[in-house]
Amino acid sequence: MKSVAINVGANSKHPGGRGPIYADGSFEYIPIPESHSTVRKPTYDSLGIDGTRPNHAAERAVHFDPEFPEYSLGREYTYGDRHSPKTDRLAELETGDVLFFYATLDHASDDSPRRDWINEDWGAYIIGHFTLERDPISREEYENAPPELRERLQGNAHARRPEFDAEYIVLGDREKSALYRTPVPLSGKEGTEPNEFVTEHSGDPGGGPWYRRPLTFDESSTERLLEAREEYHRADPAGPAVHSRESVEAVELGEGGQLQFFFHSAQSELPVRAAAELGKTEPHIEKRAENYCNECYQPNIRSFLNDNSRRYLLLFTRCRNSDLGEHDDRRYVVGYIDKEEKLDMGDHLAVRGDTRLVSFDDAVPLADLVDSHRSVRVEILDSDTTRQAVEQLDNGENRLDDCLDELDRLESFNTDDVPPPSGTGC
Repeated sequence: MKSVAINVGANSKHPGGRGPIYADGSFEYIPIPESHSTVRKPTYDSLGIDGTRPNHAAERAVHFDPEFPEYSLGREYTYGDRHSPKTDRLAELETGDVLFFYATLDHASDDSPRRDWINEDWGAYIIGHFTLERDPISREEYENAPPELRERLQGNAHARRPEFDAEYIVLGDREKSALYRTPVPLSGKEGTEPNEFVTEHSGDPGGGPWYRRPLTFDESSTERLLEAREEYHRADPAGPAVHSRESVEAVELGEGGQLQFFFHSAQSELPVRAAAELGKTEPHIEKRAENYCNECYQPNIRSFLNDNSRRYLLLFTRCRNSDLGEHDDRRYVVGYIDKEEKLDMGDHLAVRGDTRLVSFDDAVPLADLVDSHRSVRVEILDSDTTRQAVEQLDNGENRLDDCLDELDRLESFNTDDVPPPSGTGC
């Protein structure tokens, strides 16, 4: 296993400048503007990026590359490029290798950074990674790819253009790729100063504008970077605190919905999150909430909270229990949160409301609601489709209390063996 880190995202030359990093270490990935005038979407506004771009740029199309499913309009982990030396490094990767993405971010809080690795001005930070599901796909291979593969790549910015123009495009494994909640720093005390990940672990000497160049890593250095991601990603041991609450009036809401993915516990026949084995915290059904302890597809939650046409956050998962026969490895909508409150958790937003969870027998097959059901992570649903799902879920028995008991049982069962990992959202 080897890896390469590639610079992405808005920089100081783009409208609104670099993406922000806040005093607590949270950040926002801001794609660059799209240069092809025929491409009209997604826009900064439709991606749920608010408060970080000038008002005149809200409806400007973005070059959504890399594509992350953590954003409401992303479906797959894809990245394409047509310029050397990035394409030279992409061509060297193979299935199972890692593609890291780093961005330069501006400190955007009035408060001083609360973590000593955050630069008070700007710095370079790793913001996410893909583990390659397959070898990089060349332009010729893309043109001759089977329809099912082409469909999975359609959300990438290069596929949205009139003619596909990437020399290579990369597809990340859905369960081994992520947009980080907390980035990993590459800068030292100053943005232009490289830290040990650059000078000791990469093949780059760290001189000049190293923060624009592709950085390569061997197997041991790749493993060290992945370990660092977990170290920086750990949840605050003090636990979440609600900074403020804002009630949502049901009479002001439409009947639309929005999908939200979570990882199912393979140890359970009930649709509960993988809390014990993977350290997942969301959906945090203990508080009838989503994104309560950690961010999980935060732009999706933000856009859901800010759009009064959407009332139901539909929770779906892939069944991971082989004892459940025909349900195993199939995707189901297993419940919903009826939006009642918008919670400010300090570094992110959460939604809380009446929650319903049903068994897999009573759940709604995702294929009944959306196309490309094997790749979708987030999706906005119209009122008719949402009504269909909610009515079917309401006809099933609400197993919320059983799911709460199941989480207690699983956590207590695992405590005697290995402590659960740190909380990692969905």
